Amino acid sequence: MEKIVKAINNGGSFLVCMHVDPDGDTIGSASALCSMLEKLGKKFDLYCSNKVPDVYSFLKYSGDIRSQIDKDRQYDVLIALDCADSKRIPGYEELEKMCGLVVNIDHHADNTKFGDINFVKARSSTGELIYDLTKKMKFAMDKDMASAIYSAIVTDTGNFRYSNCTARVLKIAAELVEAGADPHDISIKIYESKTGSEIKILGKALEKIELIMGGQAAYTWLFRSEINAAGAIDEEMSSIADHLRALKGVDVAAFLKEMPDGKVKINLRSKQRNVQMVAKELGGGGHSKASGIVMDGPLEAAKDRLIKTIEDKWTQL
Repeated sequence: MEKIVKAINNGGSFLVCMHVDPDGDTIGSASALCSMLEKLGKKFDLYCSNKVPDVYSFLKYSGDIRSQIDKDRQYDVLIALDCADSKRIPGYEELEKMCGLVVNIDHHADNTKFGDINFVKARSSTGELIYDLTKKMKFAMDKDMASAIYSAIVTDTGNFRYSNCTARVLKIAAELVEAGADPHDISIKIYESKTGSEIKILGKALEKIELIMGGQAAYTWLFRSEINAAGAIDEEMSSIADHLRALKGVDVAAFLKEMPDGKVKINLRSKQRNVQMVAKELGGGGHSKASGIVMDGPLEAAKDRLIKTIEDKWTQL
């Protein structure tokens, strides 16, 4: 962490990068880090190739995110947040050329250590690592930073329900609340602000659930035509796999979604088993209980490959 502190103190301009299909952890971590940089009087740009979900619009800097960076711009430091691999940042090769140094801050076990400086630790979230960084740099925690880090932690721990929610995490959360984070308000904004199209597409996915492995694994899928008919956007389907995992007796859950380009995105979730093994076998990655894959279509072929891989790997998961 000493090297990161030095890089931040010595750098004048920063490019803060979030991963593709941004979630609460990468967004919250970026918001908190930008607050730190602003307090230090640093110049920075915030980059994400995708639109940030509306439920995170309450976080500071969420309206300042760039989806493109001018090629003639130069930065002292690129900071990648919550990215296990540089491929999680579309356009990374060009962005890297604009920056003198790359700092990689992440909590994924399969991180490729692509940075010049790598702060990679097994924590609940990247937000927890940003919290550690605020302590190391002796920042006074304000409401904006506390809300951002709390949002990062609460989303990656599944509202403090997952096995990565440790006693330390709860102590940090308590400190963030004392600093101004409002759990009730944040919960409403993130979890209870669903659109009609989101509920409609969830219903469509749930009515097609299939069970395998004696009822211990569940999966569902959506064709692009079904998504378009519901008027849904991709960010509105991020929790479908979680609903499948909630089924009694189900340990492994999978949701397959046909993308506009014909590729198939798969979200894997589990209660106990290691779905990262399934993801890696099919070219994806992530955590042991939450992983993802992007496969070539068509969807039916991807579904068959996924089911066969789950069946073949079941006793090892």
